[in-house]
This record gives sequence, structure tokens and C-alpha cells, in this order.
Amino acid sequence: MSSPSFINKLALPNLATITQYPALTVGLSVFTFLLLVIDLCSNQALSQKFSLYPNAPFEFDLNRLSFYLLFHRGFTHWLLNVVGLFSPLAIFERTNGTVFTGVTLNVLAVTAGLQFCIVGKLLYPNTQVIGLSGVVFSFMSFMAYKEHHTTPVIYTFKYQGSEVSIPTLYSPFIFLIVCMVLIPGSSFWGHLAGISSGYLLALGYIKFLYPPSKAILFIERKLQTPINALRSLVVYYKEEEAIEQRGVSYNPLLSSDPESALNDIPVTTGARTNSFAGEGQVLGAT
Repeated sequence: MSSPSFINKLALPNLATITQYPALTVGLSVFTFLLLVIDLCSNQALSQKFSLYPNAPFEFDLNRLSFYLLFHRGFTHWLLNVVGLFSPLAIFERTNGTVFTGVTLNVLAVTAGLQFCIVGKLLYPNTQVIGLSGVVFSFMSFMAYKEHHTTPVIYTFKYQGSEVSIPTLYSPFIFLIVCMVLIPGSSFWGHLAGISSGYLLALGYIKFLYPPSKAILFIERKLQTPINALRSLVVYYKEEEAIEQRGVSYNPLLSSDPESALNDIPVTTGARTNSFAGEGQVLGAT
């Protein structure tokens, strides 16, 4: 059973130490907020242009598959998604590198979006979705799969004299049901597609969608000057160091001390990045 302190660490970033957080995690939060402000000022013209609907890929409107996750219907929608995604994304980025994590976000958005559209052709042809919540569920299922090997049960409680256990592997479906009950207007099918994509990511079934590491290294070399300029603001995790860590055995979060699991991850200082916390062979809404 995970402790309350672990849950708090996952859910709430400490704004007082924001310069110690990964570049993409911070940048995505700021960028999506700016897009929200611009979208609201333009009477939601941007979100209408990039919202995902079931027929979009069949009409070759492919930009929607990548960009629908960047827009939100309002401040509350944005805040819930950013709070839910911030810490899981930071953990992933610290282990896998900044650019690689950006590619992962796009891969998850596209795979979840395609599933949503294929099912939607039959069940909800006129529904449109936007937002990061599908990716939140993707990282939830990704981590659930990784964690269940060492922590098969995430929570145990008593009900009418019987002990009930919640398997770690299937815990995302509990959150799916809770979200559906508490937020009736949320996209059940979009969240379900996000869960599916997270499992596919953890199992390595969508690794063919990733560019070779040489391409990422080439991009980083070309952007070395602006990357160095970011070091005083956020932590940039380079592909060169991340490559060495993807083969390291997974370091479970639930079975370790919650404080050290999230705090003992080195940060970048000066001109180089210190060693990563290993997360194993990893890859890489609504």
C-alpha cells in the first residue's frame, strides 16, 4: 500500500524549487497554460482547430492527432491535467531524457488518438476531445505495469469482514471509474485509449515509432547553445546520458522509501548532467 507522502509527492510539485524540475515537464505546463489563455481570448478558435474527432485521421487531418492534447476547455480542466501529469512526467524525463520524453508524449498522443478515432467511428462519431488527461492515464498504466512486478497489490482494505485487494496492474481502471463518476463530462473512451497506450508503451509494442537515438543526439548537438541557456531555469536531461540508463533494471517507486525515491534523483549543474535514476528498458486525451 502506498503511503500518503508518496501520493503527495506524485501529485503536487514544489513551486519553490521549480528550477530543479526537468525542462520538458516545466515547459509543457507553461506552454499549455499560455495556449489556454490565447485560446480563451480567441473564443476557443485554436481548440476548435486542433480538437480530435473520430473522422480526423480518415480525412487526413493528421495535425489533430498530435496537437489535441495541448488544449483545454478551461482553467480547471488544465489544472487537473497538469497536476496529475507533472510528477509522473518528471520521473520519466529524469530517467529517459528530455527530447526522448517529448517524443514519447507524441507517440502516446497518436496511439491513443488512433484508438479513440477507430472506436469512435462506430460509437461516437460526433464527439470531439482535447486535453492531457489521456496522457495522464497513459503514464498511470505505464507505471502500474512496471510497479506490479515488485508490488502486485497497491492497496488493501476491509469490506464486510473480508479483505479486498486492489492489484497494482489494474489500478488505472479504478481511477478511470472514479473519474467517470466524479467528472461525468470526461471522455471515458479517450481515457481508456490512454490506458491502453500506456500498457503498450510498457510492453515495448510501440517502440518502432521512435526515431533512432542518433537523430536525437544530432538535434541536441545543433541546439547546444539554447540548451545551455536553459540550465539556469530548469534541468535538461541529455540523450547521451539517458542512453546508458535505459538498460538498467527498473527501480520501483512503491516498494522503496517514498522520500528517497523522488528526492534522490540527481540534477544537472554546471556544464554536465549527473547520472540518471535507472528505469529499465523503456520507450518512450481527452
